[in-house]
Amino acid sequence: MASPSAAQNRSTLVAHSALLDLTAASSDHTLALQVARVADHRLIAGPGKVTVSLDGHDVPVAARPDGAYLISTRGQGAGAHSLSVVVSHDGIRELLTGTVTVPQQQSILDIIQGHGMSAWWVLNIAVVLIAVLVISRRRR
Repeated sequence: MASPSAAQNRSTLVAHSALLDLTAASSDHTLALQVARVADHRLIAGPGKVTVSLDGHDVPVAARPDGAYLISTRGQGAGAHSLSVVVSHDGIRELLTGTVTVPQQQSILDIIQGHGMSAWWVLNIAVVLIAVLVISRRRR
């Protein structure tokens, strides 16, 4: 796929028609879509060929030179979301619909909470160092 993190997650078939296959791979804060012709597996690529809506809301699409279309999943909750993709190809427009799963997105707070005790030790050491600096400046 487009990015190393997108390549780590497998592409899954989201929708299929008589002419096209739609696959998606999710990674941190993005969803990479690929649309391929069923007959010869060539990708439908290029800006303006695809429009996307996620849960009924239009989302911006970035066409990549490798044939992938990237959409941002920032602000989307984890779990299943309905995906609608309109593809312009061979003089027609085709609607592909399916469901994609957005993974849980970790924030800095989640990472700190995941490390539990070590984060508290770092915080405590920082507080002690700041206190030592303040006390040493007052004595001068």
